[in-house]
Amino acid sequence: MTKRRNDHKRSRFPILFPILTILGIGIFAVLTSGFDKSWLHNWNDVSKSIKDSVLVAKNIGYTGGTGPNGRSMEKYAQTRLWIMNSATNSELLNLTKYPNGTVKAIGYEGLIKKIDFNEKTNLILKSIEDKEFKIFYSMGCEGFEIEISEYLMRFILTDDNHLPPIEPELKIDYGLSRDDKVKIMTAYLDRNNKK
Repeated sequence: MTKRRNDHKRSRFPILFPILTILGIGIFAVLTSGFDKSWLHNWNDVSKSIKDSVLVAKNIGYTGGTGPNGRSMEKYAQTRLWIMNSATNSELLNLTKYPNGTVKAIGYEGLIKKIDFNEKTNLILKSIEDKEFKIFYSMGCEGFEIEISEYLMRFILTDDNHLPPIEPELKIDYGLSRDDKVKIMTAYLDRNNKK
């Protein structure tokens, strides 16, 4: 009688094994299909107010001031500016590692505009190599995706050769030397030539 019970218990495992395997694969597939790289981002040393503002701004993109249907996007522009002005240099450096183009751009732009940040040339060169995530930029009813470095060159540094020249007195220097500007422009044009 005892031997028969053990045989009965052993015979359940071959039936349960395929069911548990299929169930395990299904759970794994569900969890990985909705995976977002931002879940793994390290928020250490980032204040709660900066983090909360970033999480609001990350899905908005950048705008020239007016959104679809003439809707004002000023509130979102102000949120980005608040983050750039309120975040410390280390918080902004942290944002350049976040897996989202808008957030990365906020980090890069904020550091370029910081008077006390001395590694601007290296930061801009890093942005030129940062191609995985793009920024969605909207102007009125039109929107387009651009690389972070293209946004920085066209709209912040205003040294993109696709735009008409800007009067020298209207350019903002950001503390970059002439040699730094040449190095940055060379790297940027080389990147464009490799496309």
